[in-house]
Amino acid sequence: MIEREEMERMIEPLLKDRGFELVDLEIGRQGKRLLLRFFIDRVEGGITVDELAEVNQELGALFDLESKINESYVLEVSSPGINRRLRKVKDFQKYLNQVVLVEATEKINGRRNFHGKLVGADSQGITLVIDGESVFVPHNKIKRANLEYQFQ
Repeated sequence: MIEREEMERMIEPLLKDRGFELVDLEIGRQGKRLLLRFFIDRVEGGITVDELAEVNQELGALFDLESKINESYVLEVSSPGINRRLRKVKDFQKYLNQVVLVEATEKINGRRNFHGKLVGADSQGITLVIDGESVFVPHNKIKRANLEYQFQ
């Protein structure tokens, strides 16, 4: 199976040329077929359904041309949605002062799930404010982190 890092390196130039960024990538199985699920967005602003369809076609052509995938696969390209996943340091920094949900790989201060305001992000981890108290979560202990959209 193709590695995540190799897949990211392969598609980055195509996305960058169009002003898009890879927000998340999921590689799994759908029955016997490989499932490639890409979540992309415009670097500034949102992405349209038509743009998602164009990128889907371009990625399919790229994978067929590069011959890096030696099995049947399902390709899905979508926007990250309003509760977008946060993975990279730059993602966390972009959404400072927003409310996030974080699931840790192990207990930190007696808990695994955190819901709070993201107030800091650096190469070591993120800092949340929960009920007036700061909690630091190292990047290597973040299993999953998502924005929580705040309706006005």
